[in-house]
Amino acid sequence: MRRRTMSKNVKLLLKALAVVLVMFALGYVMGRLLGKGTKGVDLPALLKKVDNEAAGLLLGAAHLLFTTVPLICAAGQYYCLNKAAAKWDGEDEDFIDDIEEQLNAPMKLVSVTQILNLVLFSCSAYFLMESKKWYMIVLTVVFLVGAVWQMVLTEKLVTLEKKLNPEKQGSVFDPKFHDKWMESCDEAQKQMIWRAGYDAFRKGNNACLIVWMAAALIQLIFRTGIMPMISVGIIWLTLNIAYINTAEKLERRK
Repeated sequence: MRRRTMSKNVKLLLKALAVVLVMFALGYVMGRLLGKGTKGVDLPALLKKVDNEAAGLLLGAAHLLFTTVPLICAAGQYYCLNKAAAKWDGEDEDFIDDIEEQLNAPMKLVSVTQILNLVLFSCSAYFLMESKKWYMIVLTVVFLVGAVWQMVLTEKLVTLEKKLNPEKQGSVFDPKFHDKWMESCDEAQKQMIWRAGYDAFRKGNNACLIVWMAAALIQLIFRTGIMPMISVGIIWLTLNIAYINTAEKLERRK
């Protein structure tokens, strides 16, 4: 039985090594071919030819659009759900479960908007730093208003959730909000959070691998430097080290 297990493990190891070698070979060949096809292409020189003001204004418009529109939609959804929750008679569980499920939509919008606000602001600022001062002032105002709006709206959504579930505790403005919220959840809710967290961890690892491969390939073609790969590596390491450290702490508590 032991020999069979070892034989099976060896086969799985050999298959994994074969996949790694094939992927490495394909990446090498693709990189060489693309490198020859784009020989002489100087990406930094091409970026210098870009009209910084036009690019910055275009990104700034996208920043304004993707910050305000989703938050307006989320605010509208919150208003409708809050109004519907006020009609709850305190007994119809299906009615309130439906409202709780619908709360996921504005929460997703707020979370995505927070990331887009940060990314588009920094990209716009890159092109507009040396342009007219009022461009940066408008850009900064949009960023700050979006950030504050996002926090206030998140607090409103959390407050609505607490109205539906009085046992829930915590405020978004409290640095220990996540700990307090977790403590106020029952075992079924904690299991759901843990499963979602583990699924996010797995998908995060896959995303890091894909982004690293893309960054490495682009670096071979356009000589973009090592910072993109280092940035992905830092996120990847943080993700895995945090997971391992948390697992070790939980093991000690048993």
